Amino acid sequence: MKKILILIVIAALAFYIFKDDLLVTSNTTPKVDSNFTPDPSSATFIFDDGPVTLRDGSSETIESGFVEETTLLEELSYGDINGDDELDTAVLLVRSGGASGVFVYAAAYVSGPVGYRGTNAIFLGDRISPQSVSTSNRIVTVHYLDRREDEPFAAEPTVPASKQFIYRNGQFEER
Repeated sequence: MKKILILIVIAALAFYIFKDDLLVTSNTTPKVDSNFTPDPSSATFIFDDGPVTLRDGSSETIESGFVEETTLLEELSYGDINGDDELDTAVLLVRSGGASGVFVYAAAYVSGPVGYRGTNAIFLGDRISPQSVSTSNRIVTVHYLDRREDEPFAAEPTVPASKQFIYRNGQFEER
């Protein structure tokens, strides 16, 4: 009986000393690896006409005899977009080929329970000039140059513009 009592006391003492190592609390913040950045170059993004899956940052599809190309631009921003304390990526995508337009879209590559996935893409403009993308407090801000309403698409974009986006209810949307 003494041996059992001694074992119980030792076990209780060990638990008390090492309890912080043994218990996992649910309010811990995930640690983000400073060397890790989510890579959207092979993600699938949802456009109005359906999903487009990138391979090495681009995709080509043939639609009505025309080659339509979708390309991931270099302007990226990293930050927590969907509020899960994991690093996400805000991206700009360009679609061209079917006609004379060069259409620029904003989207995100967000973390989820299993891995990362691309969001829906939101149209920014035709033949605009993207300047920067930033993420702060779950808000994505895109700065670009556009044209005045009375200028033709052939005119060089010179008018500063910006739009803000958030991720809400599983959708990337304009704020």
